[in-house]
Amino acid sequence: MKSARKPAAAKPSRRVLRPEGAAVINLPRLFLYHRGLEDSVREGITLLTSEELAGRVGRGISSAQVRKDLSRLGPLGRRGQGYNVVGLMRKLGRLLGLDRDWRIAIVGFGYLGHALAGFLEYREEKFHIGGIFDSDPSLVGTRWHGVRISHVDDMEKVLPALECSMGVVTVPPDAAQSVAERLTACGIGALLNFAPTKLKLPARVAVRTIDLASELSILTHHLRRGLRD
Repeated sequence: MKSARKPAAAKPSRRVLRPEGAAVINLPRLFLYHRGLEDSVREGITLLTSEELAGRVGRGISSAQVRKDLSRLGPLGRRGQGYNVVGLMRKLGRLLGLDRDWRIAIVGFGYLGHALAGFLEYREEKFHIGGIFDSDPSLVGTRWHGVRISHVDDMEKVLPALECSMGVVTVPPDAAQSVAERLTACGIGALLNFAPTKLKLPARVAVRTIDLASELSILTHHLRRGLRD
């Protein structure tokens, strides 16, 4: 009678993180790297070391952090030579979705909405204002840089034809949830929310909320500490 063979000992599993999955953890830093690389391209620079890229980014990011973040994307650069600026910029661009143009709809075109539109139009070439919505009679029907400002009540009728993927919410807090729901019902898959309220939306919708008052309070906290020291 043959003795039963002992099952081979299971090898300890080595969990391999896909570069794309690992990079999600560091998206804000990766965007800063991409911007630093863009500026380098404009200056005609073809190679950058991690130290040089960290210097361009600033914000307390060290060269060791740069190397750690970029190593998650696979083998990049050569020791002692640095990173190929154009190649790395394109790789980060694909990962961050910056290898194509995006159309944005802004709901609420007061001071903040107008300022954001101007910033995106002049600074971020990959983002384009495709639609603007407001309820102010003095704005509705007028145009901003060729974009017609529509009444917010007409959103369901106008927005689907504009091919916008992202929405910017700059309305009062009590209107933000309703506006966000209407934007997503029209096919918007990502929202940048400036209303100081938490939006409750389906998990498929990406939401980033920026509370300016909260950010300023962090600064005032540091100022108070400085006055006490």
